[in-house]
Amino acid sequence: MNIQAYIESGILEEYVLGTVSPQEKQEVECMSHIYPEIKEELLRTESALEEYALKHQTPPPASLKESLFAKMNFDSAQEIENTNIDETRAEDADSEPVPVISTIRPVAQDEPRVIDNVFNSVETKVVTPFWAKLAVAAAVLLALFAAWSASQLTEYKGSNEQLASEMSGMKTEMATLRQGFEYNQSLANLFRDPGYKSVHLAGLPKSPGSSVSAFWHIATNKVLLDVQNLPKAPAGKQYQLWSIVDGKPVDNGMIDQEFSGKVLTMKNTKPGAVAFAITLEKEGGVPSPTMEEMYVMGKVV
Repeated sequence: MNIQAYIESGILEEYVLGTVSPQEKQEVECMSHIYPEIKEELLRTESALEEYALKHQTPPPASLKESLFAKMNFDSAQEIENTNIDETRAEDADSEPVPVISTIRPVAQDEPRVIDNVFNSVETKVVTPFWAKLAVAAAVLLALFAAWSASQLTEYKGSNEQLASEMSGMKTEMATLRQGFEYNQSLANLFRDPGYKSVHLAGLPKSPGSSVSAFWHIATNKVLLDVQNLPKAPAGKQYQLWSIVDGKPVDNGMIDQEFSGKVLTMKNTKPGAVAFAITLEKEGGVPSPTMEEMYVMGKVV
């Protein structure tokens, strides 16, 4: 499962806002128990929402409350209207009440019998309690606030994504600038260091536009290389640096394929080097240079 894609789908924000379906709610709770990354993001979202709501909370207009309560009819009491119920009491005021027993008069065999006052109807008017109306008003206010908060959160999330994208671009640009500055600073230090002898390797007929600078530390025979321009090496091929000492080529190592904008550290040469050259060889190098594949060369002055 792609956890990052699930986090970025927006379902965690909807879960925190309470706008997901029961099935989606169960899914989020299940996924948060299985994957710690989702649980951590869920907690972070809840914290961010709470922090944002507290920071940017705006009280609803006073007119909203007044308009809601003006539309509601709050009755102070429940009115119940009953029909009169006939009661028969005992002649003695101190005696217990005696229930009334309806008397059925004799009727003819074919005449239907009628029993009077069997049912006493009671008409009741139900009035909604005051607390219930308050609950409805509170629910309406809560729904309005939730919708407003969701809108603000969406806007805040969009701003954060745009800011993150801009910050990422700035970091990349700063890294490129820093790398370029360090590269130029290294070259400047090499040219100024009297311990290094700089040797310019100019392009040969094989590649007239090529240009490379070699820096040879006389005391330690350390060799550094700055490639200004060389064609990209074909597949299976690699450039190799050589120094000429006592009329013989000395292997100074293979040149990194990604040589642009770098000061490369090569193998040490031997005392008495009179020239440097670069040839294109098979990847990994050869013991002696291929003269037909020589791209640049420069004499030590």
